[in-house]
Amino acid sequence: MTKRIRKIVLFTIVTTLLTVTGCGDKKNTDTATSNKPAIAYIVANTANSKPVDSSAPIIQDTMIDCAENYGYSFIVRVDGEPELVSNENLDIDPQYKNAAKERLKRDATNKATNLLQVLEGVHAVNPESDYLEAIRLAAASLRSLDNSYTSRNIICCGSGLGTTGYLNFQNNLLSAESQTIVKLLQEKEALPDLSGITVYWIGMAQTTAPQEKLNPKQSKNLENIWKSVIEAAGGEFVPNDYISVSQNDDTTDELPSVSIVNIPSDDPIVFEPEILEQPEQEEENAFEEPVILGESQIQFVGGKATYLDEESATETIRPIAEYLLNHTSVNLLLVGSTAGDITDESTLRLSQDRANTVKHTLVEFGVDNKRINTLGMGASDPWHISGAGYDETVGSAASSNRKVVLIDANTELAQQLMSSN
Repeated sequence: MTKRIRKIVLFTIVTTLLTVTGCGDKKNTDTATSNKPAIAYIVANTANSKPVDSSAPIIQDTMIDCAENYGYSFIVRVDGEPELVSNENLDIDPQYKNAAKERLKRDATNKATNLLQVLEGVHAVNPESDYLEAIRLAAASLRSLDNSYTSRNIICCGSGLGTTGYLNFQNNLLSAESQTIVKLLQEKEALPDLSGITVYWIGMAQTTAPQEKLNPKQSKNLENIWKSVIEAAGGEFVPNDYISVSQNDDTTDELPSVSIVNIPSDDPIVFEPEILEQPEQEEENAFEEPVILGESQIQFVGGKATYLDEESATETIRPIAEYLLNHTSVNLLLVGSTAGDITDESTLRLSQDRANTVKHTLVEFGVDNKRINTLGMGASDPWHISGAGYDETVGSAASSNRKVVLIDANTELAQQLMSSN
């Protein structure tokens, strides 16, 4: 901590700081009062997430800028029950603003150093992590201030892998489209009000054991999910590519537990005929990764395994049959699933029947019956989004769970699914 404090003091004396928060130029103290920033720091020092690196420039710079411009600072702790842990008005009496610039700068540095010490002392006290609720609390704190504050920003520090609350990534959210998640939150009226607020995020997808690391594609998907959620809530999302330095934190083993988020090895993609149109000699197996036939491609009559529009469904499936007829080494597993969160005899039977209906259509096109396996999983398939309900609207969050997923039967994932059911 001493090195970081020295750094913040030295940095203030040697150079003019970058203004990340819209604080404006600090040519003299008279203009500073007209550019008052309000900043909320969201701190996720939790298990399974890389510790917050308080030496990040965006943290140190904004703290000094806020102090020099007489702003307001909040600090919110992330865990299973987020809490506001610091509420600091950095303004001073007008009579003291005429002091020497050196004195004012020194006082601002002291305030920023104190804030940094508070931030470094924040650790989770409750199990799990709820980033969405922490953002809601930070936004509410910023909105509680009067109109004299010219900018309102949130700096969120943490992996972003929430494990409780509305945005719980244990519910296979990494396999879902970001807009599907937004629709789900809108249906539940669970989006925070981020109007006029910019959210800067550092440490996104940076995890520690035993949480499995995200690959670049998954990390980008996580970022896109948060970007979509924040923008749908009326805010602006600004990712920060700062990479945290390694830290030896003696409190890591003492932190409350955080559940492991299962990282999908195969992200499903929605079926589009174009994926089957590569030159035959150059293409990879089109079903090496799961391909979804969702309700926007084939739609069934509610509660039945009959196509709502048989002609449309048949034409959608035609290119799949043609692909299989031209690639006789590819065998498929068709996995049917249902909306809701209940897996019982009826949902297993319905999802199995719908997978069999798609298989029957492929066989009618001439595909060998023996090349196609079917499996009904109800609401227990690996790509299921929990809590989406039963909305009948195509394109709704619930609609994403009514699907038939196609995957090469020889892949490891397909073999695991078949052997466990």
